[in-house]
Amino acid sequence: MERKKKTKRKTIYLILAGLAAVIVLTVFGWRMYTRMLGGRDWNLEEEPETYERYYVLITDDSSSVMWQDIYESAKETAKENGAYLETLGEWPGEEYSVADYIRIATAEKADGIIVKPDGSVAVRSAIEEAEQAGIPVITVLEDDTDSSRRSFVGVNSYQLGNTYGEQILRCVTPETSRVMVLLNRKDAGKDLVFKQLRSDTQEGLGGMEVEITSMTLDSGSPFDAEEAIRDLFHDSQARPDVLVCMNETDSECAYFAMVDYNQVGTVQIIGYYQSELMLNAVEKGIIPVVISIDTDQVGRYAVEALEEFYQMGHVSSYYSVGLNVVTKENVQEFLPKQDAEDTE
Repeated sequence: MERKKKTKRKTIYLILAGLAAVIVLTVFGWRMYTRMLGGRDWNLEEEPETYERYYVLITDDSSSVMWQDIYESAKETAKENGAYLETLGEWPGEEYSVADYIRIATAEKADGIIVKPDGSVAVRSAIEEAEQAGIPVITVLEDDTDSSRRSFVGVNSYQLGNTYGEQILRCVTPETSRVMVLLNRKDAGKDLVFKQLRSDTQEGLGGMEVEITSMTLDSGSPFDAEEAIRDLFHDSQARPDVLVCMNETDSECAYFAMVDYNQVGTVQIIGYYQSELMLNAVEKGIIPVVISIDTDQVGRYAVEALEEFYQMGHVSSYYSVGLNVVTKENVQEFLPKQDAEDTE
């Protein structure tokens, strides 16, 4: 009887492993087929474009303006270097994790992978598998020093924490009693940023008694984060005087909640990333400041890191990118040209 149970369990494991392999191979085959169709040149008089290398950019939110900006910069830089860049993370209705996408890119035999890690063991293992297959991995926005990635492109936690601390101090008034920082489970490295900004803010406050706390939002669904933020504005006892956001989605949710609950001018929001909504809010004086990473540099440096690896055989372990601090005084520099002209 015991032998039968073991045989049955072994059969189940083999079936599950086989199904997983079929899924990866099916996805890989379908993507190769659609890429061939999409890239086919039906005009026989023109020469089809050829590329020396194929890179993959893996996003954790393909609808994000920030990721779209990073992609455009990376795509242009890749083209300038004779490479083709494709994004993974845009398949509606499919629930693939970042680790799944890394493995798919590895199965596709990409020449390089650009990804934002989430700090999980699964992603770390997938990066290791890619590296063992000879595919260099560049991490962006968030780093994972315990992984075998080749390079990190972004802002270090100390610099980002300093910047946030400076802007919090600008928003603090004698009536300020509570500052809250929104963290997100998918933003693995933000705990270090929070520690740095709290240290800098407390030092800059002198003798003022201001409570500085954090709230970690669940990244399972944007609706979960939105509900938690709205609850925060609805509860007068929990509502902070200054609310610090560290990603684009949380910033926009906080903005709408502040407007809906008539807290404009009462709660000061420090937003993240220069989306059109955030820039317009700064221009109108609804929120005082937006902190934004230079996405043009992120996309460009990530591809340049891969190119350096193929040309030199090695690459710098860290590429530092700039930060933009957008206020009402300089917002015109960041608004789209047509919007800037309309305001004149």
